[in-house]
Amino acid sequence: MTTPFLQTLARHRLVAILRAGDASRFVEVASVLHGAGVRLLEATLTTPGAPDAITAIRKELDAETLVGAGSVRTVSDVDIAADAGADFLITPTVSPAVLERAAAREVPVICGALTPTEIDQAWHAGAAAVKVFPAAALGGVAYVHAVRAPMPDVPLVPTGGVYLTDVAKYLAAGAIAVAAATPLLDDALTGGSLDALAARAREFVAAASGS
Repeated sequence: MTTPFLQTLARHRLVAILRAGDASRFVEVASVLHGAGVRLLEATLTTPGAPDAITAIRKELDAETLVGAGSVRTVSDVDIAADAGADFLITPTVSPAVLERAAAREVPVICGALTPTEIDQAWHAGAAAVKVFPAAALGGVAYVHAVRAPMPDVPLVPTGGVYLTDVAKYLAAGAIAVAAATPLLDDALTGGSLDALAARAREFVAAASGS
């Protein structure tokens, strides 16, 4: 089933993951990423201040940009993220209770899974897409390609150790998108150069778009 969220994910093919010791720089970094062409952002709930940052980013950026909440593990997390205005949720694991609550709140979920069984369970439990995590640790591109063979209908988003040189390979292997944290953000959330972030982001966007 194609949804507006999946259409956006398939069009832009890159999710930037914002995770840090605090969310003090999330809005500024999100603005830089947006300026470089990134249109899907994830603010992890493990970061203190993330819900307020999601609300602030949502107000700062245009409606084309989707702002999600990551590290969603409980029903309470679903409500906190939805109340903050999150456009989508990302989980590290398969939780039927989380997926059920997200469906009730009408917020799409990229559900974290690793094994073929978990991926299939997540998909049948209502995930909009499945985050293959940690992708690099379990074979990277080759693993995603192998999983896609018996489950070509499941939109996969490899996450964990996704570097610039991996982006095109994952997409060629059948992933609908990739998600990147440190290889993209580096030290931008802790005082690093925003100009350097913009340059990296433009490279990731270009790789995701195939240009």
